[in-house]
Amino acid sequence: MRIQRAGLLTTVQDLGRRGYQALGVPPCGAMDSWSARLANRLAGNPDRFAVLEITIVGPRFAIDREAWIAVAGADFEVRIGAATHRVPFVSHVLPGTEVAFGERTCGARAYLAVDGGIATPPVLGSASTHVLARMGGVDGRALTAGDRVPLGAHRTVPPPQLLSLDLAALTPRSETTLHVVPGMAGDDIAAEAFETLCREPFTLSARSDRMGYRLSNSVRWPAVSASQLSSPTATGAIQLPPDGTPILLMADRQTTGGYLQIGVLQRADRPSAGQLAPGDRVSFAATTLQAAAAARVALETRLNTIAAEVRA
Repeated sequence: MRIQRAGLLTTVQDLGRRGYQALGVPPCGAMDSWSARLANRLAGNPDRFAVLEITIVGPRFAIDREAWIAVAGADFEVRIGAATHRVPFVSHVLPGTEVAFGERTCGARAYLAVDGGIATPPVLGSASTHVLARMGGVDGRALTAGDRVPLGAHRTVPPPQLLSLDLAALTPRSETTLHVVPGMAGDDIAAEAFETLCREPFTLSARSDRMGYRLSNSVRWPAVSASQLSSPTATGAIQLPPDGTPILLMADRQTTGGYLQIGVLQRADRPSAGQLAPGDRVSFAATTLQAAAAARVALETRLNTIAAEVRA
């Protein structure tokens, strides 16, 4: 893949780097792993294959070989030669054909899969890019114009037929409600902060990135000590620093943290969170472990209804 225009932040990602958090290495991986898996399935790849994560402004590129490409996630207009597509889609691409991302309607991140996958060398078992640590992907950084991204072998079998594709249901929203499970059981301050979190709407700050989202609001929070003991963190954990600006931890989060953790996002809502962009509005609603587990099963069922997993 020859990159002609890189876009704002285009990186190689997969389902993440597992088993190294005890050494301080975060899992990283796709911010919206559901859409990354869907793109892989549409292209005829197993879920684990590496894809390109495209953030807000997309790239322009050409592929040197015949390929099937698929895009899922944020709603972009994508031009392939003279034809125009809207996300999600799968398309056959001839060698040398220019593929260009254009207007973005909603959502923050699209995922581009190529049959055979992105073939950058794995680091600690994953191709995912962690820019701060300069790890994975293409030299541990975002793509730039002139990069040549290696691809896996062309899969001669066409992608599987779609079982269902409800475009309206797949379109991300700029206003969303995320469901959270309370954290810090038995801590009165954390309980009060959790109630506040679920009562007020927030706006995603421009000071947000793949490590964490800062949630802006003028609400009055309970006083929080700056000297909390460090404890393990999880993707989706919501920290409350002393300055009263909650942080929703995302894919590149630190593995431990000293801020009060007032709740954690249910796993089924991580894809929706991964599609938020600065300026988007978000609200939170309390949920239970049982309801969160059921939502996870429903989300997996929805993916399997759209496209079956590719075994390889």
